[in-house]
Amino acid sequence: MWGSIYRFDGQASVFAPSMDPDAPCYRCLYPEPPPPGMVPSCAEGGVLGVLCASIGSIQVNEAIKLLTGIGDPLVGKLMIYDALEMEYRKLKVRKDPACALCGDHPTVTGLIDYETFCGAISEDAADAAAGSTISVVQLEHMLKERSEGTRDFVLVDVREPNEYEINRIPGSVLIPKGEFLNGNALGELPSDKPIVLHCKSGVRSAEALAVLKGAGYADAVHVGGGVVAWVNQIDPSQPSY
Repeated sequence: MWGSIYRFDGQASVFAPSMDPDAPCYRCLYPEPPPPGMVPSCAEGGVLGVLCASIGSIQVNEAIKLLTGIGDPLVGKLMIYDALEMEYRKLKVRKDPACALCGDHPTVTGLIDYETFCGAISEDAADAAAGSTISVVQLEHMLKERSEGTRDFVLVDVREPNEYEINRIPGSVLIPKGEFLNGNALGELPSDKPIVLHCKSGVRSAEALAVLKGAGYADAVHVGGGVVAWVNQIDPSQPSY
């Protein structure tokens, strides 16, 4: 019994290939993951809280149907819920003969390190971060030098405003990643000072760094590990999330 929620939308289905040889699996529906680094964080995407109950109730209902053997379960069907329009739609999902998991010639036969995989960044971001990543220890030293007047740079937090309220690296200014992607941030940044970017863990700041590098900010860098590493290694008095 599968459910998914994002912002004001939800999806639900039942993946049970053992019940029917023609039943699809999850990879039949979504054969390829989104590009690394493009999945929004909870702060960026968010979700309408009551969607949890709406989609969760569908999953519970499907579980009861399967356990009791009554009704027509959502095997081979995708239920889509639009909370803003209060509309349900049901689509048919067919088994993919070329599916990497349940197809005629499967190529996926085991689990991978999904934590590492989901935290991956795009190729452009990886290229931008190569040789342009500093540690929180280095950043702490740089901030000390800036306070002493021996170094000057701009420290930019590319998280969302609600994240910035939870914790922050002192001396940072907030410009969310979306402002880099749409180009608005470029007009807010000085061209005569080095730019240092950080986010929660380093993924979003690497994506923003790629934008800066493409715009000619050759000396821009980002902080590996982001504010998570800062709290863990430098300032444990701050809350984490």
